Amino acid sequence: MNPARSIIELMKKEKCRQITFYHNPDTEMSAIFVIDSVPKENSENSIVSGGTRFAHIDEDEALKDCIKLARAMTRKCNVLGVNDGGAKAIVLANKSKTKEFLESVGDFIQLQNGLFRTAIDLGFNLNEAEVIASRTKFIDSLSHNIGGLGSTGENTAEGMVHCFRLISEKLLNKELEKCKISIQGLGSVGMALAKRLVVLGCEIVASDTDKDKCDEAERLGICIIPPEKILLEKVDIFSPCAFGSVINSNNIKELKCKIIAGGANNILENELLDKELNDLGITYVPDFVLNCGGFLQALVERSGGTIIEARRKSIIVGNKLTDVINHSRKNKITLLESATKLFD
Repeated sequence: MNPARSIIELMKKEKCRQITFYHNPDTEMSAIFVIDSVPKENSENSIVSGGTRFAHIDEDEALKDCIKLARAMTRKCNVLGVNDGGAKAIVLANKSKTKEFLESVGDFIQLQNGLFRTAIDLGFNLNEAEVIASRTKFIDSLSHNIGGLGSTGENTAEGMVHCFRLISEKLLNKELEKCKISIQGLGSVGMALAKRLVVLGCEIVASDTDKDKCDEAERLGICIIPPEKILLEKVDIFSPCAFGSVINSNNIKELKCKIIAGGANNILENELLDKELNDLGITYVPDFVLNCGGFLQALVERSGGTIIEARRKSIIVGNKLTDVINHSRKNKITLLESATKLFD
């Protein structure tokens, strides 16, 4: 067994810069930190950016996911034209989130001494973020109560709606208000997206494992269906807004949507599936373009901006998708191929 050699070989294969394992023996908090890329221009203010999420019991699955998520952050940095490197941290979800546990997450972030600028991600809420932030100054998107701009889910959804208008106009040739849309996951992004689309008059079908969230959505007039049926819905747009790797070789031929456009990261288990989707007549909209409004909010917060500014700037997301669509049509390639050529 050669664990060090195995890690180095993995880094060579994935072309990532750093993999760090962290463990606090007092709280049993374990974390994996991956740096996919470094800033193109070195300076004393150079940082890597990415969320910190609470997910996975299996360490190998966490590492695999962390590498993919860090790559997505590199792409988002390139989409938004910022000099940050791309990174991600995953705190293993094998312990209770006690106050001491959350504080040790903050200690882990603080230990990076400003190299890593993060925001809470899937698995953590704003109250837990406040506890984490009590031990570190390198966390964004905190509660309004302590000077932050709040959850990035709202701004992610704001950017997505700009993109959905483009998708309906340029790819579906119909008004967004006349589209039927399915949403998988009603968390901070999915619920915010659903609320906006309901106001616009769209027909929405959604699923979630959380009954309270489903009940809230039903009160808005959203049709709730079992999670195992969401991929089978015949819709204009299918929007996965929970975990990644939703589309795989086992379910790809069961899809009945025209467009896949989600707020989740790394929706495809393997990006080679993009061409298979294209052959099936389904257009995949790259998630790292579509959902970068959340990262945009964090950037606005760092610069001392307001939530109004973050919402206003979210139109940038739609502008970037326009570039991807135009480049795709000019070069007769898929949207994912276009986006990777522009932003990888």
